[in-house]
Amino acid sequence: MVLWLCVPVFAFAKAPVARDTAPLEIRIPAFKATTLTCGLKVLLLENDEMPLVSAELLIPGGNVRDPEGREGLAALMGAAMKNGGAAQMSPEAFDEALENKAASLSAASEVEDFSFGFKCLSGDLEEVLVLFADMILRPNFEAKRLETDRSNALDELSRQEDTPDNLTRVLFYRALMGNSPYGRRPTPKSLGGITREDVLKFYQRNLGPAGSVLVVTGRFDPPKLIEELEALFKAWKGSETQPKSAQAQPLGPAIYFFPKDVGQVFIRWGVLGLKRHDPKDIPLQVANYILGGSGFTSRLMHQIRSDRGLAYFVDSVALPYDVPGVYEVIGGTRPDAVGEYLKLMFQVMEGFGKEGPNGEELAQAQKSMVEEYAYNFESPFTLASYKASLDFHGYPDDYLKTYRDQVKAVTKEQATQAAQTILNQKDWVLVVCGPASLEKDLSEFGRVITVKSIFDPLPEKP
Repeated sequence: MVLWLCVPVFAFAKAPVARDTAPLEIRIPAFKATTLTCGLKVLLLENDEMPLVSAELLIPGGNVRDPEGREGLAALMGAAMKNGGAAQMSPEAFDEALENKAASLSAASEVEDFSFGFKCLSGDLEEVLVLFADMILRPNFEAKRLETDRSNALDELSRQEDTPDNLTRVLFYRALMGNSPYGRRPTPKSLGGITREDVLKFYQRNLGPAGSVLVVTGRFDPPKLIEELEALFKAWKGSETQPKSAQAQPLGPAIYFFPKDVGQVFIRWGVLGLKRHDPKDIPLQVANYILGGSGFTSRLMHQIRSDRGLAYFVDSVALPYDVPGVYEVIGGTRPDAVGEYLKLMFQVMEGFGKEGPNGEELAQAQKSMVEEYAYNFESPFTLASYKASLDFHGYPDDYLKTYRDQVKAVTKEQATQAAQTILNQKDWVLVVCGPASLEKDLSEFGRVITVKSIFDPLPEKP
């Protein structure tokens, strides 16, 4: 049996339980790589199983490029590129051309990158490529569509405080990452002040081929495709060189409390995590799997939910960035159980931060991670997307091939040291959304800052 493989870069996702089966033959397909004259790196992965083609383009930048006071600009630019027409085509004509080909385009701004893509039938690839290139190189940013995109973004912002999940996510990142590009978030005021000229200038400053990666997967003729890409992107020029983002400064230790009458209290605790390519990266993946990243087998879930019934769920996630990223523990519990939940959560993390995993936990985690790695990603399209992200973020060419061996090589001492690096930090933040009566209970665990709106300024670090 041959499997397509990949490993997540940005989070430690829980995978299906490993199946009992014979040893698997692992085949990591060879990507064809080339660099266009303009400097754009192209990865090709042929697959003839279906008459489909999928592409993803990653460009350096993302939400961290938003100017202070214009948060939301990167996301608005992405929406306007997709919806505002391109080249000589009006938005309506551009949309119709895609619909006639049963094709779709995507555009988004993530934390540290701009992401664009398309999906189409292989027989329509040549024509869809032209539309895709027009969207990237010649967007119109049509004024009426831009206002529609802004209105949609404002409507989405207006609903962020409706659910504890969304509002605590925004508040958590603002508190943990502070007034850095990683912590700033769009507000109605920042979105409302963005002009079409802001969008156009932002586009001109930030989008270029340098450091960008395009991956194309599916049924196509590689030499012909490269020839077409060269012709379409040969005039693409470099963008302005941007300064590196400053490291975040957490606004803690502190508890940020959002009073809301809910039946389930939502809790997020976190500290700064690792940068990409840190030698502790894979040891932390193993340690995190044991502590909270493996579902019902994790220490946090076992002790907080299974043994004590104090949580609906509890999970931990590690997200590396180009600067120290995020390490987060997320949970949900009853209002009457918040104090007990937090005491046990801190107790479990303190113990793990001192002693790390035991030998049995380490062996089981390594076995499960290796098995789950083999079963998680059987699709060439998913694999191609992850391979593009690995190349985009500068991971070694053999990362997919060596990942399992690196996991198996992690020692107890390495996993413990990685856990200690994260969990022994003092500058933590805790974000809680629940009934107003909880404020007194929370004060037992530290300084409580009550937040009435996720858009309000947060106090400076004491």
